[in-house]
Amino acid sequence: MNRVRAGIFSLTAVTPPDDDGSYLRWHLLDHLPEQYQRPGIVHGLRWIADGEYADHRLAGDGPLGEIGNAVHYLVGDPVRQTFDDFVALGRALRENGRMPVMRPLLEVAGLRLLQWQAAPRALVSHEVVPFRPHRGVLLIVEEPTDGRPDRWLEWLHAEHYPALLAVPGTAGAWTFGPTNAWDPLPADGGPTRSTSPSSISTTTRWPRRRPWRRLSKNAGDQPPCARCSPGRCGP
Repeated sequence: MNRVRAGIFSLTAVTPPDDDGSYLRWHLLDHLPEQYQRPGIVHGLRWIADGEYADHRLAGDGPLGEIGNAVHYLVGDPVRQTFDDFVALGRALRENGRMPVMRPLLEVAGLRLLQWQAAPRALVSHEVVPFRPHRGVLLIVEEPTDGRPDRWLEWLHAEHYPALLAVPGTAGAWTFGPTNAWDPLPADGGPTRSTSPSSISTTTRWPRRRPWRRLSKNAGDQPPCARCSPGRCGP
């Protein structure tokens, strides 16, 4: 049984060169732990794409081309209440001076968990991949343009993900997407080592199926994604 039913994603811009680390310390030691007040928050993760990681992303144009930080909360029941409480808690912390620095927000979304798989070599259940220690993720952002992408999701599950999970260094793949149910990819081989071989499998997503619009305008068949490494200052 998978306790996770949804995910909250918060994507912000690249950390400025003059950053002294105070924002990261605040988020990891204050803001992120505070979220565990909510009964539906199962786990919180943060990744940073800095240094050489930005150079290894497969694509990065369009409105999300400047992603430098990705925060991800795994959400279980009660999902709708947790979404509402997440917003309310952020407002309360801000009003009480607990949000000293705000970074440019590129995207924030609450999405339903659609698919979850673990690579055979990972030796763990599909449901626990995000809890397994890892060295980074390949974050792919896609937007549907042709109604319900049922056939696309079937192809991902039956063909694409098995090929991707066979790439050395890949631990699993989780997919999230929009839903009307509520109102509102971890890698263990090292981020840069896993990106190059996985790009061969990943870029097959677009030529064979077209119900998703690429957010990258100039990347050919390269998928829009952010190369991220785990936060440097562990919680």
